[in-house]
Amino acid sequence: MKFSITTALPSSPVVLDVGSCVMTMGSCFAQHIGTRLSDALPEGQVEVNPFGVTYNPASMSRCLQLLLKGELPVGECLFHGRDGLWHSWLHATPGFSAPTREACLNNITKRFETARERLQAVDVVMLTFGTAHVYELSDTTHLTVNNCHKEPPVRFVERRLTVEEIVGLFTPVLQELRRQRPGLQVVLTVSPYRYTKLGLHGSTLSKSILHLACEALGETFDFVKYFPAYEIIIDELRDYRFYERDMLHPSAVAVDYVWERFAEWSFTPQLERYAALKSARLKRERHVESHRAVT
Repeated sequence: MKFSITTALPSSPVVLDVGSCVMTMGSCFAQHIGTRLSDALPEGQVEVNPFGVTYNPASMSRCLQLLLKGELPVGECLFHGRDGLWHSWLHATPGFSAPTREACLNNITKRFETARERLQAVDVVMLTFGTAHVYELSDTTHLTVNNCHKEPPVRFVERRLTVEEIVGLFTPVLQELRRQRPGLQVVLTVSPYRYTKLGLHGSTLSKSILHLACEALGETFDFVKYFPAYEIIIDELRDYRFYERDMLHPSAVAVDYVWERFAEWSFTPQLERYAALKSARLKRERHVESHRAVT
């Protein structure tokens, strides 16, 4: 007798080999998977969230569009926050904000140039949609922000994207990505994190929009694949044992399991062997470092 559901993986996988270059962008879940990809692939072949953690599809499409054009609109994105730091509406902290405008600009420019260079050589782009809700500046720009940086709520207007809007935003971006990188593969996932501030029903509606957008993009572009990370957490594991203490974020055990399923789906035998050897080496090195820290 079986007491769990095993999530079926897509029959047509994305192929990752030892020489593959990958960019991940999206929510905290994309950060976790990106970190594990960095540990599995050779150094310098993985770019993780070049604009910081990014939750909504509108910000993701804008970030990719800027990288493709090689343009960073400094004038419209930098501002001096009420916390005394300089921030960027296109970026999330940490790593970008700074006490001076020059330092903030330097932080975002360095990361932008690195990401721009890596995108030109990328084989796989992995996007994790977190929420269909966006925050737009309430001024005349109506700019969709990547992060509110704890600014007063009066500065923003919140709304929910539609399926058609998400598909419309990503269609030209995906077309241009494929034009610049003809062999490019794109993996779409939906974050399993539930946004309880929207209410559970509101969170479900948001996730439903993201799923429908992923489905539509996958039907339009044959190089776009959906990986069921959301379903593995919500339906296959389906137990609060696999969540952190806040009962919202997947635990390290859950993320590790999703990672194992993703590797099973996408890794070539050569990458499996390479990743196993590198993982063993990193484990030894980290053990030595932790021992030194204690002593």
